[in-house]
Amino acid sequence: MALKTDYKDAMFDGARKYRITQNPDGTSGIADETVYTQQGDRFGANDINETNTAVNRLTHTISVTLTAAGWTGSAAPYSQTVNAEEITADDEPVLVSMLAEGADSAAQKSYNKAFAIVAAGTGTTGTGTVTFRVYKKPTTDITVGLKGA
Repeated sequence: MALKTDYKDAMFDGARKYRITQNPDGTSGIADETVYTQQGDRFGANDINETNTAVNRLTHTISVTLTAAGWTGSAAPYSQTVNAEEITADDEPVLVSMLAEGADSAAQKSYNKAFAIVAAGTGTTGTGTVTFRVYKKPTTDITVGLKGA
């Protein structure tokens, strides 16, 4: 999703001018009579909602689990496709570690070895899927994070 980046401010020379008219019901109407040298863009609810959605996605992380048995291929590169409902084909998430806080040294060593293999590989997104490619199969299951998805 590309956000609009060419908004323009309204520009005019001198002071703004308004015409005030009396309505039949006793209220007044105000019409802008300013002569503009450049018309400005409106920034409305749809614009800010789109912007906020994009900003929120930058920090959102989803987790996916790659299983040791899930790698396919008889020679490198090996691949594994996992479902990730929130992913779109246009996403370019960043791979992040999901090592459990407080993991003991054996778990850290095992996780870091598998994570290094996955991080050295490549990945592609599809609609609702992510395909990982590695040149060495991890020997353990590993849960990784995809930030920006």
